Amino acid sequence: MSDDASHPTSEQAPTASARPEPKRTISVGQILGAILLILVVVFIIENTTKVKIRIIAGPKVEAPVYVAILIAAVVGALIAALLRYRRRRHRRSS
Repeated sequence: MSDDASHPTSEQAPTASARPEPKRTISVGQILGAILLILVVVFIIENTTKVKIRIIAGPKVEAPVYVAILIAAVVGALIAALLRYRRRRHRRSS
């Protein structure tokens, strides 16, 4: 007598426990980025008064301080991304 229940067949699907779940690691940069993001959000919430903003030689605009903070944060993030891209591209060509 053969017991088919004790021998898996090729038709049976593998169980979820057969494949280990990959470990998710968080880098120091991601942690620092999250902390910086929280600090920027708190700073924005605390600074809602209106101020006059003049961008280089453009007209003066009256806006809440958080608008200037957001613009500065976005420009800083774009510059950081461009520098990171440039560094990666330079390493590949070397």
